[in-house]
Amino acid sequence: MSDSTQAANVTAADDFEANRAKTKKALPALLIVFTLGTLMIQAFNLVFQNIGDSLGMFASASLISTLPGIVLGVVCMLYGTLCDFISPKRMTLFGVSALVIGSLLGFFGSFNFWVVLIARMIQVAGSVFLVMTVKYLDDKEKAVYIGIYNAVYYLAAAIGVFAGGFITSFDWKYLFLVPAISVFFIPLLIKNTPDISAKGERIDGFGIALFAVFAGLIAVYFSFPNVWLLVAIVLLGIAFVAWILKGSKPFLSKSFITNKAYMSILLLQFVFYFFNFACVPIYNVIGEQLYDMPLTTISLCLTLVYVVATIVGCVSGPAVNKLGRMKTLIVASVLMVVGFAGSAIFIEQGFWILTVLACMFIAGVTVVYTPIYDAASDALPVEENGRGVGILDLMMNTSASIGMAVYSSLIVNPSLAKGGLFGIGSGVAAQTSNVFWIMCAASVLALLLVLMFRKSFSAKRAE
Repeated sequence: MSDSTQAANVTAADDFEANRAKTKKALPALLIVFTLGTLMIQAFNLVFQNIGDSLGMFASASLISTLPGIVLGVVCMLYGTLCDFISPKRMTLFGVSALVIGSLLGFFGSFNFWVVLIARMIQVAGSVFLVMTVKYLDDKEKAVYIGIYNAVYYLAAAIGVFAGGFITSFDWKYLFLVPAISVFFIPLLIKNTPDISAKGERIDGFGIALFAVFAGLIAVYFSFPNVWLLVAIVLLGIAFVAWILKGSKPFLSKSFITNKAYMSILLLQFVFYFFNFACVPIYNVIGEQLYDMPLTTISLCLTLVYVVATIVGCVSGPAVNKLGRMKTLIVASVLMVVGFAGSAIFIEQGFWILTVLACMFIAGVTVVYTPIYDAASDALPVEENGRGVGILDLMMNTSASIGMAVYSSLIVNPSLAKGGLFGIGSGVAAQTSNVFWIMCAASVLALLLVLMFRKSFSAKRAE
């Protein structure tokens, strides 16, 4: 090895250690900002109808939940992708600024439904936490921090559900001010977030915009089905494939698209998270219609479920380091299957039993996150990790949006209410029990895919 090569390797190692040290200092502040933004999602998902009623927009209230969710999926993809070209520091400051601006707009414009909706869409800012984790930390730290990130998501969900459940005791507009606390962390983020951009790389603005619109329309279609939207999706999909094949340096290269390991992980992401958004509304249906429970009690039970998910998320990183990705995914799949099947069987045996079973399948969903993102980051070169994380985020949100649309049609399908398995009678009990069986079938499929694509979870980091 020549002296110049040795010197280059030493410099690269020094740069990695310097960025690693800065990243570990910045991540706690990023986690707090992420928590403040994420708890808003669950809080507004639970009480959007209350807000619509108070502003005289009963029929359009669901837009407060659906449109920000669509924007979230696209924005997360854009954040991950742009972090391969623009420094994480700039992307972080942009995200925090959007969060604060959306908070102030929503609070002072709370008298108008459309201002509230726009404010919620502005507040949906992507996070560079995962991108920095997979790019700048070593292998063992990477798994631990991915698990912590996932745990914080569920912690924020628990806080959001708890706050949303008691929204009637205070003016909902004050929820908007919670994320504004992020402004106090800006100095720390400026100091410690790595300021590294891809030198000499041209951003494929056209390709990124084309893909963003394509992905956004898919999510919109499953919330608001329309023939013309479907036509637009097909045409944009064809245009995007043509751009990858013929475009000048597209942001997704042919090697990215033909990466079998990454694509199999992406498919698993789709199946695992298909019914992720349906876990909260199905318990609202069960609690209110089957057990005649008030929303406050339901929210307390769901808060307990998310607290369990938070604890499981914290230990998922060490579990992956100890057991390996494959064993961890198998355990997670089994937890989901048992949780959903148990809920279907014991649907009439008490809400607390269902809460315990919900803790099982939410633990499974939580555990899945770490090995999937860990394996995906190793399936791609470091310089493509931002795009890899962004597209995984997009797939997770898009899959859950499609699953939510499927759930919405299943929960009102009269044929599912005629009777259930194992002696479940007709009505709400049969309806929800049968939906749980369908969720269980999706989890069984996920387990089979894990076994089929096991080689994708044993690969080391791509060079």
